[in-house]
Amino acid sequence: MSTTVNGINVGDLNSTISAVKENPAAARCTFRTHTVWGKGFQNQAVIGDYDQAGARVSRGRTFQLSGDHPKGLLGQNTAPAAVEALIAAAGACIAGGWATFGAAMNIPVEALEIDLEGDIDLQGFMGLGDGVRPGLERIRGKIYVKSPATDEQLQQLKETAEKLSPVVDSLRLPVQTELVRMKR
Repeated sequence: MSTTVNGINVGDLNSTISAVKENPAAARCTFRTHTVWGKGFQNQAVIGDYDQAGARVSRGRTFQLSGDHPKGLLGQNTAPAAVEALIAAAGACIAGGWATFGAAMNIPVEALEIDLEGDIDLQGFMGLGDGVRPGLERIRGKIYVKSPATDEQLQQLKETAEKLSPVVDSLRLPVQTELVRMKR
């Protein structure tokens, strides 16, 4: 019988790790989104199947994410701004890391909340101000955790979840981006 810690089946986790050790190509994934612009800053992104180890994996459904801007930033306030979705993605990825690595380290997490905020200077987006980047300048936050683990164990788990977070890594280091304009 397999143990579940933090909602993660530890046997499945260990089997997945072993499979990747035996065949590192099994860890290669390609995720996709399809975004359709509506008007202004409004858009709808659809997320569906992905590739793993060169094969298409069907999720059996799609997910939709809406985007917009607040009215004070020329939007209609119908959905979060893209930078807010990015910050939320970082929080979700860190939380998943706490669950997964906590399970691997046998550290139970009874409750977890992550508050993140990001600073941006919109002069960069507007093409104003020399040297002002258009993206986020800084993300900071607080992680509230309830666990019977020691402070040392929780600190190690925090560091591991941040260090191995794909989203945090993508924010910290440059990601090669290639966009090709196509005509319809």
